[in-house]
Amino acid sequence: MKFSIGERDAGKTILSFLKEKLKVSGQVIKRGVDQGAVRLNGVVERFSSVRLQKGDLFEFDQAQLKEKQEFSLPILLEEENFLICSKPSGLVTDQEVFKKLLGRSVFLVHRLDKDTSGVILVATTQKMQKKLEALFKSRKVRKVYMALVKGVMQQRSGTIDNRLMKKKTYQGQAIWGSTKNPKGLRAITHWKCIGKAPGKSLVQCEPETGRTHQLRVHLSEMGHPILGDHHYGREAKFPPEIDRLCLHAYRLVFNHPDTGEKIQVTAPIPKLFKI
Repeated sequence: MKFSIGERDAGKTILSFLKEKLKVSGQVIKRGVDQGAVRLNGVVERFSSVRLQKGDLFEFDQAQLKEKQEFSLPILLEEENFLICSKPSGLVTDQEVFKKLLGRSVFLVHRLDKDTSGVILVATTQKMQKKLEALFKSRKVRKVYMALVKGVMQQRSGTIDNRLMKKKTYQGQAIWGSTKNPKGLRAITHWKCIGKAPGKSLVQCEPETGRTHQLRVHLSEMGHPILGDHHYGREAKFPPEIDRLCLHAYRLVFNHPDTGEKIQVTAPIPKLFKI
């Protein structure tokens, strides 16, 4: 579909314009826009809140429209009072959603962003939920992430130790950034580059803290936004095959709160990340 935006449609958002043209839900349109279905004046535009201007050349690829995606939540490890699962990218971390997919009552212990895949821990009793939450709060859980980032890293490893604050809101989502303000939340990330290819690097990240969007902010501010991160790498041009946020919760390591046994679970790295 191609349109030349006239006076009647000038000022409308991409979302409202497409809702008038297509008989699908706003959610489906947003998903399509986010996946790169829209080109505005020849450039991919992934934000459905952008307003159109008179004279804009608007292109929309209907083939990229996808109805509600079906998800599964594979179990990597099952203990008496908790499960460790492999969350797919695109699945929201929601207790009721997990309950439906797993077919049993579960209680969230921590969260992964909707577009982040990988290892996630849920309790099957509220008593165990509190014990596991205490491990996270006391930083007794080792979390290892893999991130495929834009650009070839020159340094091999390092530690970022700064403070983060909410800077603004975009499309209803908080955008965080580093700050000198003492009221900011301390954020510590240890990172190591473990692979390089033309235009990209594979980075292993271990956050000591669990701040909102911590890894996304830290990597972006290093000049290496995560591929597919259209909030913290909005100005970056990503390869066309990147159809998701390339951040993966690779491994969780902790001691069982009741037995003291070491628990270590890994979710295989997605093929898209392979270098």
